Amino acid sequence: MKKPFIYLIRKRALGDVLWIEPVIRQLAARHKKVIVYTLYNELFQHYPLANVVFKKKLNIAEKIMSRLESFFGTSLFSISLEKAYEKRPKMHFLNAYQQQASLPVTREYPQIYLSEEELQKSFVAAEKYVTLHVESFSTQNYRKIYGVNWDEIVQYLTEKGFTVVQIGKEPIPIKGTQHISTSVRDMMVLIKKSSFFIGIDSGPSHIAASLGTPSLVFFGAVNPDYRHFRELFKGHILQQACEFAGCYHEKGEGEPDCRLVGKSGIPKCSLHTTEYVKDHIDLLIKEYLQ
Repeated sequence: MKKPFIYLIRKRALGDVLWIEPVIRQLAARHKKVIVYTLYNELFQHYPLANVVFKKKLNIAEKIMSRLESFFGTSLFSISLEKAYEKRPKMHFLNAYQQQASLPVTREYPQIYLSEEELQKSFVAAEKYVTLHVESFSTQNYRKIYGVNWDEIVQYLTEKGFTVVQIGKEPIPIKGTQHISTSVRDMMVLIKKSSFFIGIDSGPSHIAASLGTPSLVFFGAVNPDYRHFRELFKGHILQQACEFAGCYHEKGEGEPDCRLVGKSGIPKCSLHTTEYVKDHIDLLIKEYLQ
């Protein structure tokens, strides 16, 4: 017998919120009503389960209930996933969410629902295009990309017949690219219709993986096995070897500094070469586009 209702809370950020989708489905099978409180409701537009409601704000009574449950450490009426994977840093953050919610652990990507009307939209005139997202707002050096000549990468892609578009609020200047500013929903469509995606470990990269768009995703100190499921992931993880690999997860809450170069140097895990990226572009094309 289904329980009456449950509130599920995960306010931000984009990629973190996307990964609650499998949890929503699990809870919807157990409760007559699931109320999801997040700042990114647009991720779940066209959601097919009638007993799931999305809210960007809680009323006073709901806030009081949530705070009381948080204070007493109970989850009778609400489940907060805030800080769930920070408390369990050495596991995939979907599984951290599921453990926090006392649900079975699964290996799956979030489901994204695009309408036929959305899929009819066109943002790029070219039939073949690559979506690029390489800007990073992180202050941590191991969350950035070093050593890659992006002008050369874009030229290489252009010679292979691809148009290259950049997404993001403040894209880095790269010759031969077109910056497309979109809503979250339109970004999903843009990525879905891409030949492939190239980008940093961030919200757009998780959207690409969830949509099944072949991808090259750059990682530094973060262990990609705590962010992706390799047997389901279409593409390649780009990450360089380091004797302290995965050190991001050693500290728990908060972000540690690189053990080798500190805050301002270039970490080994994030230092790539242009040829390395070209080689993986060739692999991606061979594996998924030929």
